[in-house]
Amino acid sequence: MRRYTARVLVGVAALALVTGCETPPANTAGNPSPPAVGTPDVSQEPIQVNVAEALDLAQQEFDLITSGDWSGAWQLWTAEAKKSVPEEVYVETNEACPVQDGVEFQLQEVTPVSETAVDLTWRRDDTVGNSSLRLEEDTWRFDPGGGMLVEYASGAEDAVAKRQAAGSCG
Repeated sequence: MRRYTARVLVGVAALALVTGCETPPANTAGNPSPPAVGTPDVSQEPIQVNVAEALDLAQQEFDLITSGDWSGAWQLWTAEAKKSVPEEVYVETNEACPVQDGVEFQLQEVTPVSETAVDLTWRRDDTVGNSSLRLEEDTWRFDPGGGMLVEYASGAEDAVAKRQAAGSCG
Protein backbone atom coordinates (compact mmCIF):
# COMPACT_ATOMS: atom_id res chain seq x y z
CA MET A 1 0.00 0.00 0.00
CA ARG A 2 2.84 2.38 0.80
CA ARG A 3 4.49 1.66 -2.57
CA TYR A 4 1.22 2.39 -4.36
CA THR A 5 0.80 5.66 -2.47
CA ALA A 6 4.39 6.66 -3.22
CA ARG A 7 3.89 5.91 -6.93
CA VAL A 8 0.71 7.98 -7.03
CA LEU A 9 2.47 10.92 -5.36
CA VAL A 10 5.41 10.68 -7.79
CA GLY A 11 2.94 10.55 -10.68
CA VAL A 12 1.09 13.63 -9.45
CA ALA A 13 4.37 15.51 -9.02
CA ALA A 14 5.48 14.55 -12.54
CA LEU A 15 2.14 15.62 -14.00
CA ALA A 16 2.42 18.96 -12.23
CA LEU A 17 5.87 19.54 -13.73
CA VAL A 18 4.72 18.59 -17.24
CA THR A 19 1.68 20.87 -17.15
CA GLY A 20 3.68 23.79 -15.85
CA CYS A 21 1.99 24.11 -12.47
CA GLU A 22 -0.14 27.02 -13.64
CA THR A 23 -2.90 28.28 -11.42
CA PRO A 24 -6.26 28.04 -13.20
CA PRO A 25 -8.07 31.32 -13.81
CA ALA A 26 -10.42 32.53 -11.11
CA ASN A 27 -14.03 31.46 -11.43
CA THR A 28 -16.11 34.16 -13.04
CA ALA A 29 -19.79 34.31 -13.88
CA GLY A 30 -19.04 33.64 -17.56
CA ASN A 31 -16.51 30.90 -16.84
CA PRO A 32 -17.95 28.38 -14.35
CA SER A 33 -15.52 25.79 -13.06
CA PRO A 34 -16.32 22.14 -13.74
CA PRO A 35 -17.09 19.90 -10.77
CA ALA A 36 -14.06 18.16 -9.31
CA VAL A 37 -13.68 14.56 -10.38
CA GLY A 38 -13.70 12.01 -7.56
CA THR A 39 -14.31 14.60 -4.87
CA PRO A 40 -17.15 13.63 -2.55
CA ASP A 41 -19.82 16.24 -1.92
CA VAL A 42 -19.83 15.48 1.80
CA SER A 43 -16.67 15.59 3.86
CA GLN A 44 -16.15 12.45 5.89
CA GLU A 45 -15.50 12.70 9.58
CA PRO A 46 -12.78 10.49 11.01
CA ILE A 47 -13.99 7.59 13.10
CA GLN A 48 -14.20 8.68 16.73
CA VAL A 49 -13.63 5.58 18.82
CA ASN A 50 -11.88 5.14 22.13
CA VAL A 51 -9.34 2.60 20.89
CA ALA A 52 -7.37 2.69 24.13
CA GLU A 53 -10.45 1.71 26.13
CA ALA A 54 -11.26 -1.09 23.66
CA LEU A 55 -7.67 -2.37 23.77
CA ASP A 56 -7.77 -2.45 27.57
CA LEU A 57 -10.60 -4.97 27.27
CA ALA A 58 -8.68 -7.00 24.67
CA GLN A 59 -5.66 -7.14 26.97
CA GLN A 60 -7.85 -8.20 29.87
CA GLU A 61 -9.37 -10.99 27.70
CA PHE A 62 -5.94 -12.18 26.55
CA ASP A 63 -4.56 -12.14 30.11
CA LEU A 64 -7.51 -14.21 31.37
CA ILE A 65 -7.03 -16.78 28.60
CA THR A 66 -3.28 -16.94 29.17
CA SER A 67 -3.80 -17.50 32.90
CA GLY A 68 -6.46 -20.17 32.31
CA ASP A 69 -9.42 -18.20 33.71
CA TRP A 70 -11.84 -19.51 31.08
CA SER A 71 -14.99 -18.41 32.86
CA GLY A 72 -13.62 -14.90 33.34
CA ALA A 73 -12.65 -14.71 29.65
CA TRP A 74 -16.10 -15.91 28.55
CA GLN A 75 -17.74 -13.23 30.74
CA LEU A 76 -16.12 -10.51 28.58
CA TRP A 77 -17.67 -11.83 25.34
CA THR A 78 -20.39 -10.12 23.33
CA ALA A 79 -23.98 -11.21 23.92
CA GLU A 80 -24.07 -12.85 20.48
CA ALA A 81 -20.89 -14.87 21.14
CA LYS A 82 -22.27 -16.00 24.50
CA LYS A 83 -25.44 -17.21 22.75
CA SER A 84 -23.33 -19.20 20.28
CA VAL A 85 -21.15 -20.92 22.89
CA PRO A 86 -22.46 -21.72 26.37
CA GLU A 87 -20.04 -20.95 29.18
CA GLU A 88 -19.96 -24.61 30.29
CA VAL A 89 -18.84 -25.77 26.83
CA TYR A 90 -16.10 -23.14 26.61
CA VAL A 91 -14.80 -23.80 30.13
CA GLU A 92 -14.99 -27.61 29.90
CA THR A 93 -13.20 -27.67 26.54
CA ASN A 94 -10.37 -25.44 27.66
CA GLU A 95 -9.90 -27.07 31.04
CA ALA A 96 -9.66 -30.50 29.43
CA CYS A 97 -7.48 -29.41 26.52
CA PRO A 98 -6.05 -25.89 26.66
CA VAL A 99 -4.40 -24.68 23.45
CA GLN A 100 -0.98 -23.01 23.80
CA ASP A 101 -1.28 -22.98 27.57
CA GLY A 102 0.42 -19.93 29.10
CA VAL A 103 1.56 -18.44 25.75
CA GLU A 104 1.07 -14.65 25.59
CA PHE A 105 -0.91 -12.86 22.88
CA GLN A 106 0.69 -10.19 20.72
CA LEU A 107 -1.38 -7.63 18.84
CA GLN A 108 -0.43 -7.43 15.17
CA GLU A 109 -2.99 -4.94 13.86
CA VAL A 110 -5.74 -2.78 15.33
CA THR A 111 -8.35 -1.32 12.97
CA PRO A 112 -11.20 0.95 14.08
CA VAL A 113 -14.16 -0.05 11.88
CA SER A 114 -16.82 2.22 13.31
CA GLU A 115 -17.57 4.08 16.51
CA THR A 116 -18.70 0.80 18.07
CA ALA A 117 -16.28 -1.74 16.56
CA VAL A 118 -12.55 -2.38 16.45
CA ASP A 119 -11.01 -5.32 14.58
CA LEU A 120 -7.91 -7.04 15.90
CA THR A 121 -5.32 -9.29 14.35
CA TRP A 122 -3.27 -11.08 16.97
CA ARG A 123 -0.54 -13.70 17.17
CA ARG A 124 -0.06 -16.37 19.76
CA ASP A 125 3.07 -18.40 19.08
CA ASP A 126 2.54 -19.69 15.50
CA THR A 127 -1.20 -18.98 15.46
CA VAL A 128 -2.58 -15.79 13.91
CA GLY A 129 -6.19 -14.93 14.63
CA ASN A 130 -8.80 -12.26 14.10
CA SER A 131 -11.22 -11.00 16.71
CA SER A 132 -13.28 -7.88 17.28
CA LEU A 133 -14.21 -5.57 20.08
CA ARG A 134 -17.80 -4.32 20.11
CA LEU A 135 -19.35 -1.55 22.15
CA GLU A 136 -22.54 -2.93 23.72
CA GLU A 137 -24.56 -0.67 26.00
CA ASP A 138 -21.55 1.58 26.66
CA THR A 139 -19.31 -1.39 27.54
CA TRP A 140 -16.63 -2.89 25.32
CA ARG A 141 -17.07 -6.62 24.73
CA PHE A 142 -14.85 -9.21 23.07
CA ASP A 143 -16.05 -11.03 19.95
CA PRO A 144 -13.77 -14.06 19.47
CA GLY A 145 -14.77 -14.46 15.84
CA GLY A 146 -16.73 -17.04 13.93
CA GLY A 147 -13.82 -19.42 13.39
CA MET A 148 -13.29 -19.86 17.09
CA LEU A 149 -16.99 -20.14 17.82
CA VAL A 150 -17.40 -22.92 15.24
CA GLU A 151 -14.90 -25.03 17.18
CA TYR A 152 -17.34 -25.28 20.10
CA ALA A 153 -20.52 -25.75 18.03
CA SER A 154 -20.78 -29.52 18.56
CA GLY A 155 -20.01 -29.41 22.27
CA ALA A 156 -17.03 -29.78 24.57
CA GLU A 157 -16.49 -33.50 24.05
CA ASP A 158 -16.21 -33.14 20.27
CA ALA A 159 -14.02 -30.02 20.52
CA VAL A 160 -11.62 -31.78 22.89
CA ALA A 161 -11.49 -34.86 20.62
CA LYS A 162 -10.63 -32.67 17.61
CA ARG A 163 -7.92 -30.86 19.53
CA GLN A 164 -6.44 -34.14 20.76
CA ALA A 165 -6.48 -35.59 17.25
CA ALA A 166 -4.68 -32.49 15.98
CA GLY A 167 -2.17 -32.70 18.85
CA SER A 168 -2.96 -29.16 19.95
CA CYS A 169 -3.64 -29.73 23.64
CA GLY A 170 -1.13 -27.91 25.83
